[in-house]
Amino acid sequence: MELLLVVARERPDVYESLCRQCAGLERVRVVMDRREGDGAIRPAGNRRARAVAADLAALGFALVPAGGPVTPRAGGAAPATLAILRTLEIFRAFSAAEIETLASRMTWRTVQAGQTLFREGDVGDEMYFVLSGQLVISKAVARDVDKVLTRMGPGDYFGEMNLFGGLQRSATVQAEADTELLGLDRDTLTAVVGQNPPAGLGFFSALVREFSQRLSATDDLVTEVTRWGLEASGVELTDDPTAPR
Repeated sequence: MELLLVVARERPDVYESLCRQCAGLERVRVVMDRREGDGAIRPAGNRRARAVAADLAALGFALVPAGGPVTPRAGGAAPATLAILRTLEIFRAFSAAEIETLASRMTWRTVQAGQTLFREGDVGDEMYFVLSGQLVISKAVARDVDKVLTRMGPGDYFGEMNLFGGLQRSATVQAEADTELLGLDRDTLTAVVGQNPPAGLGFFSALVREFSQRLSATDDLVTEVTRWGLEASGVELTDDPTAPR
């Protein structure tokens, strides 16, 4: 058995606290609910179930519909893996059976602490979903100098642009802790969304929204990284606009 704790996206404080408290616990995963919604509580069941749901929501936990009981077949995805995928907005239009089929075709891999998944400039055609552990994403800003851009934990995904072709990786990804990942390539995705085009449209629409949000959040970061790289290289910087360039 595995315990999956899903935290409402508007409660990052609860998420960070649980991550710290559960860091050393085996078979316990803490993920952020990545779905978009109005935050309304819609649990099925009786009055007692609704009361319990309201109490959990007040504490910052999200309620993720199971979509029916899932009993993994031989070689199938584990229930906890399926539950994590269901928390993601990009899979909102997929049925439980489609998510299970997709997960069973993904590539599962582990990355040990300190191991590099891929380096900036490598060519790849997979995107990755983090099931457990933590990864650090960095970019070279000077010779032998990298700048940490962000960190990824359970429920996060990255490398989505590589689904559109064998592109060069734009950053280096390294595991800070033992990490479990699911890799999704374009052929696998196409095989599943071909049976449900609306779900495919929802998937790519969510990817575009996420990518746009990341780009908007990167504007200041690009300036910071550039400046940091120049400083690391020994170039003297000034904020005086009249100073010679």
